[in-house]
Amino acid sequence: MKALKFWMLLLLYIIQPIAYAQDSVISLSNASQSSDYRVEKDTYESIYSKENICKRIYGQRNFNKVDRDKSGKISAQLGGFQIRDNTLYYKVKIENRSNINYDIDFIRFYVRDLETAKRTVTQERELETVHSYGTGNNTVEGQHSEQYVFALDKFPITKDKALIMEVYEKNGGRHLYLKAKQSDIENASAIE
Repeated sequence: MKALKFWMLLLLYIIQPIAYAQDSVISLSNASQSSDYRVEKDTYESIYSKENICKRIYGQRNFNKVDRDKSGKISAQLGGFQIRDNTLYYKVKIENRSNINYDIDFIRFYVRDLETAKRTVTQERELETVHSYGTGNNTVEGQHSEQYVFALDKFPITKDKALIMEVYEKNGGRHLYLKAKQSDIENASAIE
């Protein structure tokens, strides 16, 4: 006679999921507290991964404007900051109101002095992004807009410095500069 095996499958139904995931199957004969904890821990870590947090921020409709810049018929808006586990997330929206495509060459992040006296050296420190979402499309087509989410490790910033984001156009001159002050960064909302 053949022995039958029964399997327990843990399902979690979410009406609007941020990502699709499949947990491992646990045998009823081997089910224990430790394996249940492992599945819950894996699920918790996957929900709060940088990719899933970026997807969630990307899908949010509200856009708390921190700064904006306009160059010709190209405009950019810097959204409000959010923080989770020493990682700072924010959304950028680039809108193209012209009929000419806007090809992004590169995006640069750095911390710079706000004001400098004459003939003094400005100090800037370049920052590397930890994660980005939506950056697969480097072209903002004419009469369209694109959104991007960037994640940076926490960094110290004083009152006399600002986070600057530069968006450069490939083979063009419509460059965009966005600035976030210390108060904008310190008022970041927590991601729960």
